[in-house]
Amino acid sequence: MRIRARKLKTVFLLSAFLLLAVLLPALTGQAAGTVRLGELISLPAAPEIESDYAILMEAKSGAILYEKNAREKAYPASITKIMTALLTMENCRLEDKVTFSWRATHEIAPDSSSIARTEGEIMSVEECLYGLMVASANEVAQGLGEQVSGSLESFVALMNLRAGELGCVNTHFVNAHGYHEEDHYSCAYDMALIMREAIKYEKLVEIMGTENWQIPPTNKHDEITYLHSRHPLVTNEQGMKYPYAVAGKTGQTDEALCTLVTYAKQGDLDLICVVMHGETRRTTGEDSTKLFNYGFQNFRSYNLSVREAVLEYDKTAFLQKNLINFASSEDVFCTLPLDLTPEDLTSEIVLFEENAKTDVLATRIYYINGREIGRCDLKVLPINDSLAIHPIVSVVPSRNEILREKHLGLPLIYWILIGGAVVLLLFIWFSIRLTLRAVKRHQRRKARAKEAMNRMTDDRFPPLL
Repeated sequence: MRIRARKLKTVFLLSAFLLLAVLLPALTGQAAGTVRLGELISLPAAPEIESDYAILMEAKSGAILYEKNAREKAYPASITKIMTALLTMENCRLEDKVTFSWRATHEIAPDSSSIARTEGEIMSVEECLYGLMVASANEVAQGLGEQVSGSLESFVALMNLRAGELGCVNTHFVNAHGYHEEDHYSCAYDMALIMREAIKYEKLVEIMGTENWQIPPTNKHDEITYLHSRHPLVTNEQGMKYPYAVAGKTGQTDEALCTLVTYAKQGDLDLICVVMHGETRRTTGEDSTKLFNYGFQNFRSYNLSVREAVLEYDKTAFLQKNLINFASSEDVFCTLPLDLTPEDLTSEIVLFEENAKTDVLATRIYYINGREIGRCDLKVLPINDSLAIHPIVSVVPSRNEILREKHLGLPLIYWILIGGAVVLLLFIWFSIRLTLRAVKRHQRRKARAKEAMNRMTDDRFPPLL
């Protein structure tokens, strides 16, 4: 009974922790690093779409350019596998070997998408990721879940914990693949956050953008397994391949209808589009195309970090200089409609207290219409590090100026010459003194000798009386 009580207590505490991790972001309704642009400024008119839930997000800046019921609960179906792939990339090596268990291969619904893996079959993590994201195989999702966490229950707990860390506001996973269960749900906003994190892995982007792939023979399969993606914008299966689509994932169940996550890139914009509960794959593809066109035609992304340069500062302060050369500690982006530029933003620099553990000295906060739109952590660069945006003229001192600063206003060569002259004068002075002393001694000896001669003469020839 005591052991059972301890187990119940452990389960309760773990459940409470996971619930707290998921609910905390929901209290604010906004993940760190994202901004609802429509709440700050007036946006261009957006297209009408048929799917019930959708979002368009710029990946680098986190700017939300379009929303339709984006935070409302919806069933994700197989776009769940983006989270499974993300956790696999974060916790496994591509060359690691996955051995499929009985549970991974048998505890899936008969109508699940599958590539017919069997118990004891061995594949690399990389091969499994292709099976997961290209063919959407449910048994592969379970195999990877066990590879990452040891059990499916632990992996699902990790999925929910990671969702909370990413700032998801309405997500609760029950399985690793997305097959329908009532308590397995997410929302368009949360799936965009998960995709935003997933595309940080180049290999995962490559896998999600693959149209066709082959799994070589395994210890249980003598033949090649051919994989084919059914993503309507990454492939031309629906006759609507999108020229800027880079990667994505499809999903479909009777309850979720069709779901679609797509990453597209053109110029300075990296856009993530999520549409959920569309009637057909063609519907989700058309809706995504409309939203991508809207984003690429009406917005532009700017790198705020390259705009940081020099701040005028009181020379009596901590650096005894009137210029501080600032640069952003990392790339920070801002997405704006085409009729606005960063020059339309206002900003302020907030200085931090001195901290020996970091070179971040301040933060520049950007505002639009008085509301924050982004911020850059600033670090101080050496004064002779040049910045492209605002070059600093005559800040780097010349060599002669440095010498003058270091040697009391005179170049070092002058001090060498002065020193040499002083030594020479001292040598001449001592030489003259020695010469004069020698001359005086000689004169004294000569005078004494003359005096002695005079006395001898007087003794030999005394005066006559």
